[in-house]
Amino acid sequence: MNIREFKAFFWSFIDGVGSQGSQLIITIMLARLLTPADFGVIGLISVVVYISNVIGNGGLNSSLIRKAKASDDDFTSVFVFNVTLGVVLYAIVFFSSGFLAHFLNLPQAEIYLKVYALSIIFTAFEQIQRVTLTLDLNFRTQAKITLFSVIFSGVVALVLANYGFGVWALIIQTVVLSSVRCVIFWCVIRWQPKGHFNMRLLLEHLNFGYKLLLGNLVDVAYRYMFNLGIGKFYSVTDLGFYNQATKLTEVPSITITAVVRRVNYPIISKLRNNNKCYFGNLINIASYITSVYLPISLWLSFNSHDVISLLLGERWIGASLFLSILAIAFFIVPLSNLFGNILSVEGRTDLYFKIRLGVKLFLAGLFFLIHSYGIFAVLFFIMFATIFEWLVNIIVSYKYFKFPVFKYFKRLFSIVIPVVISSFLVNNYISIDSTIGNLAVKLIASMIVPACILFLLSKEKV
Repeated sequence: MNIREFKAFFWSFIDGVGSQGSQLIITIMLARLLTPADFGVIGLISVVVYISNVIGNGGLNSSLIRKAKASDDDFTSVFVFNVTLGVVLYAIVFFSSGFLAHFLNLPQAEIYLKVYALSIIFTAFEQIQRVTLTLDLNFRTQAKITLFSVIFSGVVALVLANYGFGVWALIIQTVVLSSVRCVIFWCVIRWQPKGHFNMRLLLEHLNFGYKLLLGNLVDVAYRYMFNLGIGKFYSVTDLGFYNQATKLTEVPSITITAVVRRVNYPIISKLRNNNKCYFGNLINIASYITSVYLPISLWLSFNSHDVISLLLGERWIGASLFLSILAIAFFIVPLSNLFGNILSVEGRTDLYFKIRLGVKLFLAGLFFLIHSYGIFAVLFFIMFATIFEWLVNIIVSYKYFKFPVFKYFKRLFSIVIPVVISSFLVNNYISIDSTIGNLAVKLIASMIVPACILFLLSKEKV
């Protein structure tokens, strides 16, 4: 990895950790001002944010990055499509909000959805600026813009929550975040549509990207299925517990996944013709993810009661069992998503979509079979689902691209076994009277063995 690539990883990591970490701190502060039911309501209507993320991570942007020499016409064509799609999606949410509110048995959700969905349009407008910075591996600017937007919108939400705005504090936070971020991107990155809209070029990008986009939409529908199922089959409070536990586990998961996808994708695109370096790069990254993330996941799982009590307060203590299970489940997600880069770089977006659709339909069917067994059966099912999808991605990568599965598992097991043993000993046999001190010492001690493993891995070649 050269200096430029290292800086890209560093600033992408800062972007992820800074924005997700700041968002987590703000969420913790909001949780002390709002109720689990307030967060449950947001969990039910949050599909619109997932949709905006689909636009942000859509296949057309990946197609622009992948194309060797994208012209002004390429950028303009993709920009027009992104904005048009954003407006259409907002219109769909706006005019169907009444039906959705009735379906959710939540009459007030009609106005919530109409306002919340504005974030879709703002997100669509900023995508070309992000692509421009990504092509230059300039994640420093992205990090600064995102971090400022998160903190500013968080302060607005905290003020509103303190004055009793309830759910509206969370809704306005999302809209302010997306709008402020969009405005700053346009002010800092002075890109303008210089070319002409070209249907042929758009179709070229759509041919590559629409399957990625559809695959991501399948992911959105699948993920929202759990929010909808928990909210309808159990209670809005259970959904609030689920959402808070998810946020605590998603901070490292989303951060790692975003860093790997954003930085590793353009790098491995250049290594396509060198299988040894190509697969070696992926195995190394999987090793680093496991070394850093697994001890954190185990720490959260073993200490879920103390973590919830300390961060969110006693009224959220019901989320501790959610956290203990989901912390392990979300550890698998970045490892699984890493294989999505292989399919994209190899141009097999058709395979990407088929896998997403097939796996999600199968798991959705299982979910509706087991939901009647209770909320914790659902949580263990989520753990099973993440492992299942990871194994499917490995099998597909081996079958179609000859991914070295044996080397991959040999490397991972050499990390997982000592980390699990050391984490078990640390989190069960270290005890300090102070809750904060106890959690801090356990976390630091849990990272000693992974740090040694990372040092040894730096000396070894795949």
